[in-house]
Amino acid sequence: MKTRRIVTIVFAASLFLACGDDPFNPGQNDDSRFYPLAVGNTWNYTRFGTYNIDSLSYTIVGSSTVNITGTAQHSGGFQVFVEETMISDTIQGLMVVETADTSYIRVTSAGFFGYPGISSTDSSWTVPFPLITGMVWAFQTEPAVTGEILSLTADVSVPAGNFQDCLEMRTTWIEGGNVVNTADFAPNVGMVRNIYSQGAGQFTTEVTSRLSSFDLAE
Repeated sequence: MKTRRIVTIVFAASLFLACGDDPFNPGQNDDSRFYPLAVGNTWNYTRFGTYNIDSLSYTIVGSSTVNITGTAQHSGGFQVFVEETMISDTIQGLMVVETADTSYIRVTSAGFFGYPGISSTDSSWTVPFPLITGMVWAFQTEPAVTGEILSLTADVSVPAGNFQDCLEMRTTWIEGGNVVNTADFAPNVGMVRNIYSQGAGQFTTEVTSRLSSFDLAE
């Protein structure tokens, strides 16, 4: 049975890092290497985790794909990249959960800005540059989400390979329970791992996404 997801299992597709005043020519700032932006870029992930209700625990297995499918003109007079995310999870003994999401990405010398639509006047997510280990900022205002750079030298092993000197970023917010999301980005590759954890009373969820393959446009 297919249904809308009953728990918030967020893939951190909204955590995109690049820089430069022109999103199609990001410049030489090293921050841009953690999330290469180009039409045609594709990342595939395997997903696993648990969904707990009191003393009952259900296994979650699934997959997700992230594609940069094109560009669009924002109503504010600038261009954005169009990113589409598809997620399919099976919750053991309960249901199949399938979701789709589209985000719009703009990068400037000030940082990354994500928009839920091409007519949205305010960005939904912000990652300021330069990236500095230990920095904390308001990643999102509604709902309130705090961002923190945990490391710029993390080592991460996933099915797609072993990656060094990764950016590790954590976002924390409260909406229907305490939510913590930790994402790792490899230089010149993009996001290689994402760990999502949510606790809401008797319900808890933890899902890990790991990069299985990727194809970056030249």
